[in-house]
Amino acid sequence: MKKLLPENFELDRYGLHCRLVREDDAEFIVAIRTDEKLARFIHPTDADVQQQMEWICEYKQREAEGTDYYYMFLKDGVRQGVARIYNIHDEDFTSGSWVFAQDAVKGSAILGDIISRELAFEQHPQAINLFDVRKDNITVQRYAHSYHPTILVEDEQNVFYSVTRDNFEKYKHLYIRLANR
Repeated sequence: MKKLLPENFELDRYGLHCRLVREDDAEFIVAIRTDEKLARFIHPTDADVQQQMEWICEYKQREAEGTDYYYMFLKDGVRQGVARIYNIHDEDFTSGSWVFAQDAVKGSAILGDIISRELAFEQHPQAINLFDVRKDNITVQRYAHSYHPTILVEDEQNVFYSVTRDNFEKYKHLYIRLANR
């Protein structure tokens, strides 16, 4: 049976505030997902804020079913970035849509990724984390490899990985310490 997060879910961890994305986040999401520098390694997003609001409304149905959680991370009330856990099943989940503003507080992007994966593993302790990284995104490739994942497959643009909860737990503490310096 799926464990569902409440609609009003909020969490404070590692100095960040985490909550589920809302329609009023659409403008911020569009701004970071269409930022030229930030968008280099992610799937393209339309610059239409209304279209993003409609996507969020559709996402809320998947959230209610427990198959998709889109998190907003804030520091001192200021939006920092987003991360998403989706295609959630008892045996696996996918992490992605991980984008933080260029002016986000140092370390918040890493902490946001860690928090979103922690939440997924807390709900599904035996699950495997699936994710992909663009081959050209060297910094995130290094970060991904630090968790000692299994490479599942590659295509022209991406490397597809899986990581166990044990490996995630074993290596996340290094990043928590570094991000909180």
